[in-house]
Amino acid sequence: MPYIKNIVLFLLILSFFTGCISIKKENLGEVFQSTGAIEIKKDYKKVTKLVIKLKNKLDKRNPRAYDKDMASKIYSEIDSLENNLELKFKNSSVNSYKSYLQIAFSKDDIKNRNDYLILGLYKQIYEAYDISSSYKITAFSYDKEKLQRLYHNLQILSWKIKVEKDLNDNYLFLTWQNNWQIELERKVKNGLKPTWNDFQNLAYIKSGEENIFGYSNFSFEHTILHMKNRVEMTLERLGIEPTEMSINAIKSLFIFL
Repeated sequence: MPYIKNIVLFLLILSFFTGCISIKKENLGEVFQSTGAIEIKKDYKKVTKLVIKLKNKLDKRNPRAYDKDMASKIYSEIDSLENNLELKFKNSSVNSYKSYLQIAFSKDDIKNRNDYLILGLYKQIYEAYDISSSYKITAFSYDKEKLQRLYHNLQILSWKIKVEKDLNDNYLFLTWQNNWQIELERKVKNGLKPTWNDFQNLAYIKSGEENIFGYSNFSFEHTILHMKNRVEMTLERLGIEPTEMSINAIKSLFIFL
């Protein structure tokens, strides 16, 4: 009887693995994962796709603020969920996501500012979700503190990208602003007290490309908001109630968390 039982057990094991042959390699690990872990993996894949979307929008709006030769490498890095690229700053390699983000929002004249922002954001996502570990068996294998930090930094980023300016009082990143608003702001800085005629003669208004009563561009803010919402879903899967930072708290912070 033991002999027969061993044969039956062998056949059951064989049939199980034979049946799994058709499963894709990427999905094979999910057989042993909890539902929560699988959903969190979907969360970070969605978040990284949004980082790619943000880069594309940021580079189009700020075409002089990124390295065109590096663009394809950065896209490939994020799309393939790798973490090999390191930029240099003042001849030294930049390692931590905090350093990337601080450089991106420095008031000094920063070359390729967009690249530091995008890689800093991606590197924090990579670290918070521990993407390098391939897959987690259960959702509770994730580091809750790192994910909460990411959630708060997205709130800080959403604010800073809209309002931060350099030493010459120019916006670090053009996002929500219409072109006519930037042109008008420059003229006001130079002493202009605008009249209605001055408004009508602004280049983008005069050409008909923009309208004084047109809406500002909130698509950047929406993209970051979607990232934040996805991280919020992750936290809720882990049984954590996400906390919103007040504007006063965000304004008081000079560095990212």
